[in-house]
Parts: sequence; structure tokens; C-alpha cells
Amino acid sequence: MCLYQSFRTRSLSGYGVACKIVNFAMLVPSSLMQSMASFVAQNVGAGNEKRAKHSMFIGMGIGLFIGVFVFCLVLFKGNLLTGIFTTEQGVINQGYAYLKGFALETIVTAILFSMIGYFNGHDKTVWVMVQGLIQTLLVRLPLSYYMSIQPNASLTNIGLAAPIATITGIILNVCFYIYLNKKMNSEQ
Repeated sequence: MCLYQSFRTRSLSGYGVACKIVNFAMLVPSSLMQSMASFVAQNVGAGNEKRAKHSMFIGMGIGLFIGVFVFCLVLFKGNLLTGIFTTEQGVINQGYAYLKGFALETIVTAILFSMIGYFNGHDKTVWVMVQGLIQTLLVRLPLSYYMSIQPNASLTNIGLAAPIATITGIILNVCFYIYLNKKMNSEQ
């Protein structure tokens, strides 16, 4: 029992340390999303939809550029990043294990958050909420739980739930983007 308790404590601590790195890694996509919403709203208000769409793709490009760098850093040097917050090797290993599963999130979030900013700028906030709830309640949470009850559960597999949910969100948002474009074209 003592060995299991020690493993569980290291896992929880490692996850907590990894979350600090995750929060830092998400600063750029979050900032892009917020600025995207304002920029798109200004251009939509000015009747310049072409520029609004272009800004979404520019935001994705900037986010992807930075995301690939962060992806490489998190995937290949995550142990050094977790080592900033703790010196206990077991916690470092568990934090790094979570980051390995999470790493793809640093890339796909750049796409998702730029799309969310675009939709917020178009005042499609109900859609943003719905797709966020679908991602979280129907994909990320069930998948995290499923990964956690597997016989060889690991923080790497649990961490994979985040990018899988984000990819689901991207698919939903691409479908909504196509629908929105058809709707705007038919109104013109």
C-alpha cells in the first residue's frame, strides 16, 4: 500500500507541476484568440470580411510557428521544464509523462483558438460555448477517465485527452466555418 500511495502522490504532484507549464504554454494561443476577436469584430463592422478571414489564418500561422517550438521544447525537454518546479525525480518523471501526452496540444490549440477568436468576432458566442462543451464534456473528460482506469494507466495517455478533444473542436469548427461562409454568401 505504501508503494502505491507514493506513486499516486508523485503522479498528482507531477500533474500539478505539468499544469504550471501548460498554463505558460497556452499564453500565446490565448492572447491570439483574444486579439483575434477584437480584430475580426472591427473588420466585420467595417464590412471587410476578407480581411477578417485573412487575420484568422495569419493568427493560425503565428500560433503554429510558436506552437511547433513549444511542442519540441515540451516533448523533448519536458523533464528540464518540470525540474524548474521540483527536485524530486519521481515528480519530474510524472510531470514529463503528462507533458508527452499533452505536447500536441501546443500545436492544435493555435488552430482552435484562432477559429474561436474569429467566431467570437462574428458574435457567434453561443457556437463557441456549444463546441467547448462538446469538447470538454463529451470528449476530454470521458477520454481522461477511460485512460485513467486502464490497467497500465499513465499520465502520458491521460494527457492525450487534451489534444484529441482539441482536434474534435477543430473538426466541429471547420464544419461551422463552412456553414457560416455558405450562409454569408447566400445573404449577399
